[in-house]
Amino acid sequence: MRDFRDAKAMAHTVRASLADQGLKVTNSQSLELIAKAFGAADWNTLAAAIRGASTSSRREVAKPSVTIDAGIRPRAPRFATELERTLQRALGYSDVRRHQYSTLEHLLLALADDASASKVMLACGVDLAMLRQSLTDYIDNELRSIVVETGGSPGGSRPSAAFQRVMQRAEAHAEQMGLQEVTGANVVVVIFAERLSPAVRRLYNQNMTAEDAADIVERGIAKGDRSSAP
Repeated sequence: MRDFRDAKAMAHTVRASLADQGLKVTNSQSLELIAKAFGAADWNTLAAAIRGASTSSRREVAKPSVTIDAGIRPRAPRFATELERTLQRALGYSDVRRHQYSTLEHLLLALADDASASKVMLACGVDLAMLRQSLTDYIDNELRSIVVETGGSPGGSRPSAAFQRVMQRAEAHAEQMGLQEVTGANVVVVIFAERLSPAVRRLYNQNMTAEDAADIVERGIAKGDRSSAP
């Protein structure tokens, strides 16, 4: 369901619907209508709320929550600097295309240039150039429904629910391994939980599986060499 952060897209839809009925309104008028619908005094008031919520959402995915337990339990692992850059790159891929959301496809495309993640994928036999091309084609041609045609602004994309789930799992995975930092390798292992996503299907198409990734990251066993495991 859409919420107030999707107001610009909603205004665009309202304007198009009214035009279909022979009622022409300007873009500014449609924005003001949506602002009133949300109970805001005007569009500027609602826009300020939108920017605040967007910034908060992007910060949440870029930085994991850290809990302090008075020394009883270790602190949650932090995101490695490289992974933070990877996440910002994924958000940038969606921003430049004026996408409302950063999806797992944006994330996997960014991971293809993450040293830790790409090392795991290469060890699993993934052709990174082919993966990048396939993901770019999908993002450019199949995600047009999430493009904000009017009123889009840099920094407006938000991580999708699946994107956020994967990052939460990656943090938990690193913690389970006793690591102090979450890296792209952790993300590659847990992204397979979203097995129906187009991103994961592209890994499957290159014969990479969740077991392959886990063997390398968790057990140091190369793909095709499981017989040597103790």
